[in-house]
Amino acid sequence: MTPFNGTSDEMKAIGKYLREHGVYAMIANNSIHTNPPLCITEAQLAEGFEVIDAALEIADQAVTG
Repeated sequence: MTPFNGTSDEMKAIGKYLREHGVYAMIANNSIHTNPPLCITEAQLAEGFEVIDAALEIADQAVTG
């Protein structure tokens, strides 16, 4: 989707989706980097994974059409 050291509309949309849903991450190439606090609860972690999973639907649509 994204060329090396570049960006794509899909990854921009994923980053926007994550921010809108309270997950602050660094998007680089085709990767999502996040650094949750060490004191995060399992419920908060599960919520974050749900948001990331939903954001990845954007990437799935780009790949499968």
